Formats: sequence, structure tokens, C-alpha cells
Amino acid sequence: MATQPPGTAHPGHDVPYGELLSGLRRFIRTEGRRYLDDPNITSIGLGDRVVGGRRTGELAVQFTVEEKRSEPEALAALGTTPVPEVVTVAGIRVPTDVLDRRSQPALTAGPSRSLASTRGPSTSSRAAGTDQ
Repeated sequence: MATQPPGTAHPGHDVPYGELLSGLRRFIRTEGRRYLDDPNITSIGLGDRVVGGRRTGELAVQFTVEEKRSEPEALAALGTTPVPEVVTVAGIRVPTDVLDRRSQPALTAGPSRSLASTRGPSTSSRAAGTDQ
């Protein structure tokens, strides 16, 4: 999860970080269901943006998908649409991140249990059918 200290969410913005997190949680609860109607999206949550397999420390709205594709033809064949590059919450543009469900989690706890890196303060999963 992003390690941003309390205070402003991003330099130059007046929205406190806690308020941004509350807004993002609300976004997931209210808008997440619409995204989970997409047959390729399996969960939506908050976490660090991942680039090249490494966490960046930048807060992102994470979408976990069955198959990560960017070509319009491949997306159409899956019956899916592109995830937006950013979402705007409390007047702040927050990047999104698309994670392939088959990826290995960035966090593990013990030899047999894993804590998925897509789990943040708020997640929604189509399989579970509930907010967590």
C-alpha cells in the first residue's frame, strides 16, 4: 500500500490523504459493481501501482483481470473494454493499474498462505460478491 504520509494527497492539491482514501473506498463501493459486470475484471481495489513487476509506492486503483490485453481486437474477443487510465476522486486524478490474475502476489506470508497485493483498504470481488 502507498506509504504517503497524512497531509495532502499530492503536492499542489489541498485534499488530505485520508479524505482521498475515503473517496477512493466510496468509489470502489459505488462504481466497482459496474466494473465487475465486465467478464474479464475479477476484482477492484487499492494498492501500489506496479510497473515492470515492482511496486512504485504510487497509490492506484487496481483492476485484476483474467487476461491482460491492450489491443482493441483482443479486448473485443474477450467481450471486455479497456480500463480507464485514471479515475478522478475528490478532484484528484488517480492512476489505475491492471494486474493479470495469473501473476504471483507481491506479498506472501508464510510458506503456504499469500496476501494478494491487490488487497488494500478496500476491495470488491465478483467471485466473493461482497465488499471487503
